[in-house]
Order: sequence, then structure tokens, then C-alpha cells
Amino acid sequence: MNRQKAPKGIEWTRIRQADGRVLPGYTWNPTGGCLHGCTWEMPDGSVTECYAKTVAERIARNSYVHGFEHHYWRPKALNDPLRLRDPAGIFVGSMADLFGHWVPREQIVQVLDVMGEAHWHTFQTLSKYPLRLPEFDFPENVWVGVSLPAGHTMSAKGAARALSAYLRHMEAIEASVRFLSIEPLWFDAAPVFARWLAERERLPFEWAIIGAASNGRRLFQPQPAWTESLLELLDAQGIPVFFKGNLAWHEWRDEFPL
Repeated sequence: MNRQKAPKGIEWTRIRQADGRVLPGYTWNPTGGCLHGCTWEMPDGSVTECYAKTVAERIARNSYVHGFEHHYWRPKALNDPLRLRDPAGIFVGSMADLFGHWVPREQIVQVLDVMGEAHWHTFQTLSKYPLRLPEFDFPENVWVGVSLPAGHTMSAKGAARALSAYLRHMEAIEASVRFLSIEPLWFDAAPVFARWLAERERLPFEWAIIGAASNGRRLFQPQPAWTESLLELLDAQGIPVFFKGNLAWHEWRDEFPL
């Protein structure tokens, strides 16, 4: 790791601990690139792509010579967290999906082994492919995240069905903290969680991140009713909530699991 500070937009890497201390936040990319091809249709009809693809193919072209839709394995970066001696929050894969279906299992295991060895850090992973996550043993210091389904070809009804499937996969994950990144909140997700709770006592995650949609500097806020109903449900479950800086709401949340 080149001790790259987490971009300003990844506020949740700077973890506030139970004693009030705030860990510095970094990103670590032992793998790079992504084949998900994520794009989002904004409320005004414009379509935006994943921020990581934009960065890879504009600012960081020298590091992504085959473009972003390619798998890069960077074994020289594997031991970087071990060289960072002060505890930190480390987001693994800000420019990749470590658990994408195209990533060889042996590479994932090597990354997980380093996370376990660097036990003084708190690592955060985030995947759009939760189907694979229950296959792995996660060290205690790894928070395992799943991103809300999104795509400009997907309807809200289709996304709700996909989210239900995501929750089933999350239920099977064994990790100290499982979290759901609801960013962007682009459809009314609360009914999906309500249907889940009609059959089970608990939601299958311990932390939630909520954010707005964006296209460059343009922000598109979720409907207030979506945010309100979601917060009511999460609060009833005692699930801490973290707001991305792009979300407009009257009462700010920057809660972490303790």
C-alpha cells in the first residue's frame, strides 16, 4: 500500500472507535479493475458510470493500461498494510471488487491472510457479488460489505428482488461486522427489509451506509419518504447508520458499529 489516504468521498474509512478515537482512513488495492460494468440512470435521464472507472481511465491511466474492465493482480502490494504500524481503517478494493466472479480464489485467500496478519487494522470490503462471500472465512478485524443493487437497465422492482437475494447471501456470511452500502438510495428499499423482518427477527447486517446519487458534481437526493422510512426501520433494529457527505437530511448521522 502506498499509504494512499482515502478519498474525501470515502468518509466511512475513518472509523470512530468506542473510546472516541478516530482511525485514519486509507485505501488498499492489491487487485484492480472490475467487470460489473455498473452504470446508473439519474432522475434527469442522464447516465453515469462507476467513479472508479472514471478515475482509472482518466486520472490513473498509467496504472490501468488495459482499461478498467480488466482484472489486475498486484502481489507487490500485498504486504503494504503490514508496513503501516499505526492502527487504521483500510478500505480494500476502492478500485476493484475483490470478490468479483472473475477474481481467482487463491488471490482472495492471499489478501484475507494479510488482513488477518495485520490484526491491528480494521479492514472494510465492499462487493456487488454477495453470492461468493459466504465461501470465505473472514478474520475478526474484517468488516464485510455489500452494495445495493443498481443499474440503469434495472427497474426498482427488479432491484427490490435482487436486494432480497442479497440479504439471503448476507445471512450466510460469518463476519464480525456485515454492512450494507445503500448508495445511492435510488428506490424505496424499506419495504424489502420489512418483508424480511416479517419472517425473521433480525436484518442480516450490523451497519448501514446511506448516500445520494451523483453524476459528477450534480447530486440527486432520494425522496424524503424513502430515507425516513428506511431510518425508522434501521433504528428499530438498533443498526447504526452512516450518511455519506452527499446526502441531504435534517439530522446528521455518522454512527459506527462499536
